[in-house]
Amino acid sequence: MSELLRSQNSSKGSLRTLLGAVLSVFLPGVGHFLMKRRGTGIVFLTITCGLFFVCWPLRLLYHLAALIGFVFGMLALCTFSMVSAAYRDGRPNERPSQWWLLLLLPLAFGLAIIHVNWATRSAGFQVFQVPSRSMENTVPMDTRIMVDRWYYRANAPARGDIVIYLNREGIYLIKRVIARGGETILSSNGNIFINDTPISEPYVIHSGSAPFELNNFGPLKIPAGKLFVMGDNRDISLDSRSSEVGPIDVSSLQGRALYSVGSFHDRTYKDLR
Repeated sequence: MSELLRSQNSSKGSLRTLLGAVLSVFLPGVGHFLMKRRGTGIVFLTITCGLFFVCWPLRLLYHLAALIGFVFGMLALCTFSMVSAAYRDGRPNERPSQWWLLLLLPLAFGLAIIHVNWATRSAGFQVFQVPSRSMENTVPMDTRIMVDRWYYRANAPARGDIVIYLNREGIYLIKRVIARGGETILSSNGNIFINDTPISEPYVIHSGSAPFELNNFGPLKIPAGKLFVMGDNRDISLDSRSSEVGPIDVSSLQGRALYSVGSFHDRTYKDLR
């Protein structure tokens, strides 16, 4: 009878430990409280809050290094919290089989990425993938970029900013600000003049034979509350030079591009500010 009771208690303890491990994957540290390991749980919760502070209120994801640190920090935190809850400091007979790691490790990695995504968006940042060539060579096609969605709440758009905006059809587009409300823009053979002063555009490329009117237009005075935007790949960009687009409303801005975030296949990073 005593052996049966020990077996039942061991089974209940193992299930409780497993539940604690799962909870500590969803929110690192929470599962430790279920297992009456409050000190360890407080440590993990404190580290979790510290990582979230990177996003908000500090908003350090404005820098690429902070994004990398946040991603790897969250991956490590979810993994170590789960392992700690399941396999450390508990009674050996209450620990779940190590075969559970085959399920718990992918769960920890998946939930860590979910935490990164919601925390990033909650702090006003969002990753976009660029589907066109209009901003080459600055932003090649299929590049993933980090965008500060809150930037223009507190800052006025400046010439040279790479912006994300919504067009009339509700589609997100990426272009560069060339002229602002109150300024006069003129293009002669592709050379841009703002208020009769030429501007330097080292980022511009020409990848084809553009119609004459795309490289020769103006002078045009930009109305207040409007922006004249163009793509860096001037020969193929549909932008404010076209009557279909024209100057865009400042209110249509959805954020400022900060940097490319790369991928496992392309680890090229570029600051876009």
